[in-house]
Amino acid sequence: MPKRREGPAKNKQTGYYFFDEYIGYAPNKQRVRFSLRTSNPVQARKLWQWEWEERWREHYGIESPKRPQRVYLSDTITEYVEYEKNIKRVKEWRTQENRLDRVSKFWGDVTLDELNRVHLIKLDKYLREQGRSEATINHYFTLLKSLFNYAIHEKKFSNNNPINEIRPYAVDEKRREYSPEELKHILEVAEQLEAEAGSKAQIQRYVKRIILMLLYTAMRLGELINLKWENVKDDKIVLGRTETKQRKKKVIPITGGIQSILNDLKSDSPYVIPLVLSKRGREDVYTKDILKNLRKKTGIPDFDFHTLRHTSATIMVSEALGKGVGIKDIMEILGHSRSETMLKYQHSDFQRKKKALEILEEKTKR
Repeated sequence: MPKRREGPAKNKQTGYYFFDEYIGYAPNKQRVRFSLRTSNPVQARKLWQWEWEERWREHYGIESPKRPQRVYLSDTITEYVEYEKNIKRVKEWRTQENRLDRVSKFWGDVTLDELNRVHLIKLDKYLREQGRSEATINHYFTLLKSLFNYAIHEKKFSNNNPINEIRPYAVDEKRREYSPEELKHILEVAEQLEAEAGSKAQIQRYVKRIILMLLYTAMRLGELINLKWENVKDDKIVLGRTETKQRKKKVIPITGGIQSILNDLKSDSPYVIPLVLSKRGREDVYTKDILKNLRKKTGIPDFDFHTLRHTSATIMVSEALGKGVGIKDIMEILGHSRSETMLKYQHSDFQRKKKALEILEEKTKR
């Protein structure tokens, strides 16, 4: 082969490198020019060399050797989201799609191979400048880690997962449980809201029953709002792997209190909570409005449906554990496979800590 030229040229306006070479000898030499679609000089050099060698082989009719595939981030995101649609609820994969789309627009049309630590640091800075919390930024990088794991599994990416180098922020999520007094007040307000609800009030018409079901089952709001009557099987509620956050089948026994609410909610709707469908996902139907109303009327500014799940978990661990109930039983109700995750849902209390020390004192007395 003839001596090659210096290498790729850079477009000063776009920042992308491009291939611009004369192939062959005079008088039949041909000029070939096209974008390499990368702003990374190292990656551009590799791509330029592959293209240069292949063009010369084509010019002389020599079979080109197989070269590494250029896998673009945007194409991988499209495939990954399609994969997630089959195993996650609508709200979850749409959130992932929106976040990945934001990342793709920020990084541009890069290949997976050229993404490096510099890109990740710049993304972190960009998200902080956009006002994203540290917890949300952690979610972004966890999502990207899953994306690269998918690419590795599909043999689209042969290096180590670059997200493994990023240490997540240490975040205090300020989880808590509701006190018995708060729970009583919340249910009183919810009952009042149900009584005042009009025929078009949607979620307000069922707010007390929703709160009770969340407390009695320790389900997530999304799991309950998307629950169908076909999931209610005899004496249990069965959620398939595509209906839970952990992608695991979950079985919840039906107690007397749960059965009473189910009987009260029975309707022609396929859903246990008969709300009108929303393109944004059923759990988003008027959720913001009802939360605002509950916070105002209860005087609990941090009221959130998910805190009901924390309350249920704390009560089960504090009151039921050791009384014929094992920790594995509670983990399966919550849908957790790791005890460390479950322990995040159990919150300490001064009186319970005092009781623990009193029991310790009593057992160690001589």
